[in-house]
Amino acid sequence: MAEKTYYEVLGVKKDAAEADIKKAYRKLARKYHPDVNPNDKGAESKFKELSEAYGVLSDKEKREQYDRLGREAFSGGGQGNPFQGGQNPFGGFDFSQFGGAGAGGRRGSRKSSTGDFRDIFSDLFGGGGTGGFRQGPQPGNDVEAETTIEFRDAIQGTTLDLQMPRQGSRGVDTTKVKIPEGVADGQRIRIRSKGSPGIEGGPPGDLILLVHVKPHPFFERRGDDIHIELPVTIGEALRGGEIEVPTIRGPVRARIPAGTQGGQTFRLSGKGVKVKSRTGDEYYKIQIAVPKKVPPSLDRAIDELESQYPENPRAALKIAL
Repeated sequence: MAEKTYYEVLGVKKDAAEADIKKAYRKLARKYHPDVNPNDKGAESKFKELSEAYGVLSDKEKREQYDRLGREAFSGGGQGNPFQGGQNPFGGFDFSQFGGAGAGGRRGSRKSSTGDFRDIFSDLFGGGGTGGFRQGPQPGNDVEAETTIEFRDAIQGTTLDLQMPRQGSRGVDTTKVKIPEGVADGQRIRIRSKGSPGIEGGPPGDLILLVHVKPHPFFERRGDDIHIELPVTIGEALRGGEIEVPTIRGPVRARIPAGTQGGQTFRLSGKGVKVKSRTGDEYYKIQIAVPKKVPPSLDRAIDELESQYPENPRAALKIAL
């Protein structure tokens, strides 16, 4: 398997701006830092790899060398090695060099990579002065999970008992999660303080929950509106009148005009999806239900009905042909 490039290690594109590289490293360094993952060799190895990549890509000259020659630009102990002369910020996790006047600092207007490491870790972990990192409260990591809910619960909101892996040990914990009304299929919602616990009394992280919504047998959501196909009898379509229309919050009475056609669509204002301060509408499309079997006793009535048509309903099609 080919070795990852430094860009792939940080999860950025090759033409990424300096600010984007720094942002990506800050996020990953917080996640894999040894202080956050004590006695975790995998996290320690990942943190070394991240720091090595950032040490090169955060320095303009080293990045240019890397783009031309790859990692071979820094192999051996020659002039191309970016970590020679005791400046290696990765080996053995000796972070004292990031903390004070001996952290490399700046020479003229050129920013040193070690000084940049010091700035980053000072922001992440509250470090300062000459003593390296100051141990103190650190926020927990965000946790990602997913769940599947019923269509009605997505529209009206619900509370779930979510099974979450127990932090630092086997087993699961049950946590109550409130799903807001109007959540859509595939939407991610952030639930505050339901992620990993903080360190040294720091606040817990958040839960990022991916929500899947089961389809409904009759209702269909389109944006903030709900659509339904509504069967009516031939008599209801001919005479018009009041009919019962299902909505996600219960049935309502509505009127259709005499002579309503199959496929005609009507709107119920405010009976759709409520998202924040806006509520969508419900649209019901008329389907004229025709009996599959007609008893002979209705033949005369059907003939009478046929005689009431003023013209052949397919006459326009013949003209077009």
